Amino acid sequence: MNLTEDFIQKQKVKLLIEKEKIEKKMKNLEKYPDYGQNEEDRLQEIEDFENNLSIEEQLAYLDKKIDKALLSIEAGTYGKCQACKENIEKGRLEIMPYAELCVTCKAKKRK
Repeated sequence: MNLTEDFIQKQKVKLLIEKEKIEKKMKNLEKYPDYGQNEEDRLQEIEDFENNLSIEEQLAYLDKKIDKALLSIEAGTYGKCQACKENIEKGRLEIMPYAELCVTCKAKKRK
């Protein structure tokens, strides 16, 4: 199954919207919390900051995958599995527009 130009353009819009959301979340996480001056407040600040680092890493990972998907659209290779070079299932791309592997290759990777 080849992807239509219309489908690819819709996916590009989805990717750009998701990228914008992720970048906004990342920007909000950059702000260091300031809860007060006592020891409990400082401990809470540190805990929240550490939790935000993990979330920030996940968002950066997704942002990178989105960038790769957008580049693949520009290169004309969007929707091709990076492992087997076959088409990625359309339903998978609708749910996860930045998917790099088809269902079969993803399942093999998990093993």
